[in-house]
Amino acid sequence: MNLSERVNFYMPRAQSKDQASRGKYNCAESMFRAIVDYYNLDVSEDAKIQMAAFGGGLSQGDACGLLIGGYAALAHIYGGKSAPHSNPQLKEMCTQWYTSFKEKFGNTNCRHLKPGEGGCSALAIEAAGVFEKIAVK
Repeated sequence: MNLSERVNFYMPRAQSKDQASRGKYNCAESMFRAIVDYYNLDVSEDAKIQMAAFGGGLSQGDACGLLIGGYAALAHIYGGKSAPHSNPQLKEMCTQWYTSFKEKFGNTNCRHLKPGEGGCSALAIEAAGVFEKIAVK
């Protein structure tokens, strides 16, 4: 199963009529969980649960939860255990993720990206494809 298929597993496109019927996880959770699974990262369930707060653009339509979920995963992939914030590779990968995401979608804010009706499951699948291209481990 590729990364896009994993995101679709957590945030099923077929159920994207609205947030309540979309599935168990929001955009940030779905992206993060899919990446954790795909790259077989050692991440606790507590860390996965914490991603719930970031969905829906921080619940305000701001920074896209898919983008944030990707950032959180990059920290686990490239951050290391000792002073992850000072890792130049993490900074480079975060820059690549942001740039690639913005180039693909033209914006990074939920309110500008999310369709008027339904959820953003189709967008999540595309975002996973973007992530997969830049985050080769």
